[in-house]
Amino acid sequence: MRGEDEMTDERAVRLLRPLRGEPEGPARIDVPRAMAEGRRRRVVRRWSGGVALVALTSVTAGGGTLAVSALRDGTPVPVPTVVVTASVTPSAAPAAPAGPTGCRVTRLPTGGVTKALVTAGDPSGRYQTGRLYGTSANTIVWRDGKILARPVVPGGDGRFADVNRSGVAVGSGFVTDDRQQAFIYRNGRVTALDGSHTFANAINDAGVIVGAVGESGAEVPARWNSAGARVSRLPLPAGITVGTAGGIAEDGTVVGTVSPDETGLGSGYLWLPDGTGRPMPMPMVDGRKADFFWPESIIDGWVAGRAVIEEKDSRAFRSFRYRIADGTYEELSRTVIPALIAENGWVAGGYDQLVVLAGDEMVKLPRYPEADDYQVSSISADGRVISGSSSSLLPGDQVGNDPLVWTCK
Repeated sequence: MRGEDEMTDERAVRLLRPLRGEPEGPARIDVPRAMAEGRRRRVVRRWSGGVALVALTSVTAGGGTLAVSALRDGTPVPVPTVVVTASVTPSAAPAAPAGPTGCRVTRLPTGGVTKALVTAGDPSGRYQTGRLYGTSANTIVWRDGKILARPVVPGGDGRFADVNRSGVAVGSGFVTDDRQQAFIYRNGRVTALDGSHTFANAINDAGVIVGAVGESGAEVPARWNSAGARVSRLPLPAGITVGTAGGIAEDGTVVGTVSPDETGLGSGYLWLPDGTGRPMPMPMVDGRKADFFWPESIIDGWVAGRAVIEEKDSRAFRSFRYRIADGTYEELSRTVIPALIAENGWVAGGYDQLVVLAGDEMVKLPRYPEADDYQVSSISADGRVISGSSSSLLPGDQVGNDPLVWTCK
């Protein structure tokens, strides 16, 4: 049965139509973005800065278990069977504190540009990066709610995917139709990272960058130990040939997705600071093991994301957080897309509007006037600053976008 907040197919199509051309909206992680844009244009990010899943969030903003038949792209190749000793059933975990209060929403300034999106935010909540439409400067950086810079990321679909507490941002652009290049913004300049066929998804406060390297269909997880370092490949387990690193924690833990080959959807994988790696086990959903787990954020020993359940003609999702230390899952009180986790356990995401989950408590963030839908891009480490964008249907089937920040007590 259709929920009262779920969009009609016609409305979803109208909202998604502008995403077919340049410039595109934000998309940091994601498998859904890969399915929408083609394998090579998948961009997976440090997800504590969020995954603004424009297409998927717009279509599936209703609560509960979400089923998406339109995105199904055939029978996925199963990931290899792995032996996992840790429990994969929900377990007791530290309770999140009471949810935020006194939240207010403000539009970030854009210097006269009427259409813009937030693509990333840093753990302090001071910095945000964004995407500008209809101007030669295709990106923007904000600090403390004010414009810091309007740099240009070379190539088509140029955007920043993550930013750290020092205001250093990383991202990518398509310098040719089939070659993506990773870039870094620091000291007021945008420069290319080492390597060809690269994209950068995340950066931590130590300046370590992760993403992927390789041609379409053959990309593998990659890391740059610093802005000027050579790109290196992260090791893949036996039987795995394709993958991407999407997020990095402050202790150096890297999370991403891996797949046997380019035909698979991929599932969660961890590269630990001691140099070892391990697949993320599958959580249990209503008595059955999920088919995949898609990580969406990582912070302070936790990963949050989506369990994927394959049905005959649809794909359903449930949100979980995963404790790295003991390999256990805890199902969230609501399914939100994406699930962006803060250090205190709060999770920001899309429900019928943007919300923050604090255990069983759900705090709805204030709506922006005349906005129809929202995409969340980041939550600060303390959970008090959330960034994202709104989408509004305009006359002539046009879509308007506003870059937004919510600040809470």
